[in-house]
Amino acid sequence: MKFLPSLGAALCVIFCVNCRTVPVTERSQFLLTSTSYENQLGSESYDEYKAQYQVSANQEYTQALQRCGNAIKNVAGQTDFQWEFNVFESTEENAFCLPGGKVAVFSGIMDKMNNEAELAFVVAHEIGHAIARHGGERLTRSYLQSLGATAISSAFDNNKTAETIYGIGSQIGFMLPYSRKDENEADKIGLILMAKAGYDPQASVQFWERFSTGTVDSKIAALLSTHPCDSDRIKAMKEGQEEARDFYESAANQRGFGTTFTHQKTSSAMSQNRTGGQQTNRTGTQQTNRTGGQQTNRTGTQQTNRTGGQQPPDRQNRPSASNRQNFGR
Repeated sequence: MKFLPSLGAALCVIFCVNCRTVPVTERSQFLLTSTSYENQLGSESYDEYKAQYQVSANQEYTQALQRCGNAIKNVAGQTDFQWEFNVFESTEENAFCLPGGKVAVFSGIMDKMNNEAELAFVVAHEIGHAIARHGGERLTRSYLQSLGATAISSAFDNNKTAETIYGIGSQIGFMLPYSRKDENEADKIGLILMAKAGYDPQASVQFWERFSTGTVDSKIAALLSTHPCDSDRIKAMKEGQEEARDFYESAANQRGFGTTFTHQKTSSAMSQNRTGGQQTNRTGTQQTNRTGGQQTNRTGTQQTNRTGGQQPPDRQNRPSASNRQNFGR
């Protein structure tokens, strides 16, 4: 047992070396991945999305994304990001920002927006995930979960019942609660970023009240969800208005609610994407929108879309910091 003090000391060193503070929320964070590794994976995954989806020709949408994206970029403080902003043609009501500042907004969710400030909140929320390095944290948690599974398997001599209990328990008690915390943190960061960029933070509440399902999750549903329930998120947004308003009032360029969208469609915007009805990526796995089904990407961990459908691992079967965070539930 003499090795235990040395092991403990080594773990303490690892923990201290790999700790950082999350911008805006100032939460202490433990990571086993580097920013360069996360950003590389983000860039590679973004190229795959660009190969899969048609970039929108809708000038109203693309110009609004460039305006609000650049405004948020200028206050995000991420000098190591290689920013990109694209609108993808899809009925999917979603958006994401991969590590390194690779932002995509689907036309399906922009169809639900009234103005540029609502877009700014969605974009700022997704950028919040990236600057908080939630992808790296998910990868770290996946490593720890796998380490625990190995320990359980060894301790119980590969007992399948013990392994199953551990798998369910670690998912419900460890992975999912952190996923919900990630969303809450991204909402808070996004609210501050949009305000600093000069967009009226009240647009966040207006959009979410309209975009949400309008339901309150049961205790069981809340326990199994990757996202906080809509009512809790709206409540938190309202509570954060006063702080965000101070940043908005101090913004160099107050844009208010920005441009009001007319939602005029181009001929190319009438199509879903390059693959037609059912969306597949280069790995051959499937993606669908808010109405149900499965979504996949480069990660080996699973996430859910607004319907709670699981996203299975890709062909490489490895977790990745490039896993996109789905907007919504």
